[in-house]
Amino acid sequence: MRLSELFNNSKTNQQDSKAPNDGHIGPPDLWIAGIAFVLVVIGLVMVYSASSPIALKKFDDPAHYALRNGFFALLGTMVLAYVSKMPIPTIQQLGRIGFWVSLLMLALVLIPGVGIEGGGARRWINFRFTTMQPSELFKVTLVLFLAHLMTLQPERVTRFKGGLAPILILYIIAASLLMNEPDFGTTLITGSVVLGMVFVAGIPFGWIATLILAAVPAAAIGVLMAPYRVQRITSFLDPWDDPLGSDFQLVQSLLAFGNGGISGTGLGEGQQKQFYLPESHTDFILAVIGEELGLFVVLLIIGLFALLTWRAFRIARFSNNRFAQLSSAGFAILIGTQSLANMGVVMGLLPPKGLTLPLVSYGGSSLIITMLIVGLLLSFSRTVPVAGSIDPELKEAKKRTKPKAESDKVRSMLKKGDGH
Repeated sequence: MRLSELFNNSKTNQQDSKAPNDGHIGPPDLWIAGIAFVLVVIGLVMVYSASSPIALKKFDDPAHYALRNGFFALLGTMVLAYVSKMPIPTIQQLGRIGFWVSLLMLALVLIPGVGIEGGGARRWINFRFTTMQPSELFKVTLVLFLAHLMTLQPERVTRFKGGLAPILILYIIAASLLMNEPDFGTTLITGSVVLGMVFVAGIPFGWIATLILAAVPAAAIGVLMAPYRVQRITSFLDPWDDPLGSDFQLVQSLLAFGNGGISGTGLGEGQQKQFYLPESHTDFILAVIGEELGLFVVLLIIGLFALLTWRAFRIARFSNNRFAQLSSAGFAILIGTQSLANMGVVMGLLPPKGLTLPLVSYGGSSLIITMLIVGLLLSFSRTVPVAGSIDPELKEAKKRTKPKAESDKVRSMLKKGDGH
């Protein structure tokens, strides 16, 4: 059986006619909620620890970033709770509208005066009371929109014209906007999501291989077009070549892991966050965790992300709603690839990309959007039949065969009686 066939069968291509109108037939997956809660708590503690030196210097308040992150976590929890009870048809409709809104915002962020520039990139929109990163919203709406398209006419997805072609055109438009920010990391992550979702939807593996072969030279061109990306590649290949220059951040990250060892230096006792390690409370927060809490806590975080990804894939496998299936698979790929990419960068296994660690790193847009994803997964998990329940069609078939089975049993007993 092909992997894609695990997510596509006659029973799940359409929602069960006996299910409620909201699509929910079972309880939410509390494993997902528990994992997210643990990661958020770890993030709140470590953001305070990692950001306190720079917050004290900039704002004369060591808890400045921690308090803001706490507010974002509270807001994210409210979003999570609300979305987890949202009916599946409503999510599908909002996802369709949200995709076009997020695509428009990706265009608006490139306009001077609308988009905010920072660190050589224009990725944020200023709403006066707060800033927002449209690419974070785009990740969510992309998954929901693709799931919507592939749910409407499942058979068309396996064809290029009218199926795969429109999806690729929309992604190319979005990718061109992301590359103009520039945001190469999000472009790669969302590209992985598109590939994974169309594969799960049933597109032949040969087409997937062709798309990957086409994406490799496109990614190479994207790297070569920007000298700083080439420099990141060379720094990745030899991080000790220029430890005080282009390789400084990666070297400091590796030193943090080395200082922490197995048991860590103790919470709050790390040295690399003392203005040695740039972005210590955002992209490189895992290095601070490794230094202060040690190897075992880093392994725990890796395990939690692996478990969260698996639970999302489990929804995709067992849900009775095709839209929930495809969306859950997309979010599993999104969370899995972004967390792996962040960890790989921090540990020197991948070139730097500027991606946060979901639920752990500081950042309002990232935290709220990821908690929104968790809320969506909780809603989708309620489309999974309760363990031990019987499919209505199978139940009806058993009712029809039960009288025949009983009559056969009586006939057999009579025959035994005649033999005595």
